[in-house]
Amino acid sequence: MKLLFKISLVVFAVGVFFASCIDEVTYGDQLKDEKNLIADFISRNNITVVETEPNAVPYPENVYYKTPSGLYINIVDACDTSTDSLEVNDEVIFRYIKYTLDAKADTSTYLTTIDSREPISFYYYDFTQEQSCKGWHEAVSYMKYNNARAKIIVYSKLGFKFDQEAVIPYGYDIYLKIRK
Repeated sequence: MKLLFKISLVVFAVGVFFASCIDEVTYGDQLKDEKNLIADFISRNNITVVETEPNAVPYPENVYYKTPSGLYINIVDACDTSTDSLEVNDEVIFRYIKYTLDAKADTSTYLTTIDSREPISFYYYDFTQEQSCKGWHEAVSYMKYNNARAKIIVYSKLGFKFDQEAVIPYGYDIYLKIRK
């Protein structure tokens, strides 16, 4: 009986040892995969990345400005730049199409009232709200005007809490209205 117990104990210890040696994906690996996914998306979509903000708005087609924080943005339409510009605590009414950056993108949309009765709304520069993320606030700061449209790539650190934890970047086609 003692011999059987000792053999069972040895088998268990060996099993635990080998189980602990199984390669797990580290956070560093996830960040590297995210960087590669973004680079692949940029390549597949013939996107040109610039690190100096274009002077002309809208930006040239498929030219994305990479901000110092790592947000990629292409302003598609600035709309009426003669109106008041966005200010801290203005309400931003935000509609979007969200997609993964994989070759076969998974898409969700909140662009029209057919997709969602209510748009997302948040107050610019109020980071206490859960319905927006840092990447959205930064994109809005470049868009600045009512009815502006842009395409953005938000890497996980600028995304929502779940995106940060799962290390998932997303692309968005966004449209905004500003309420003073």
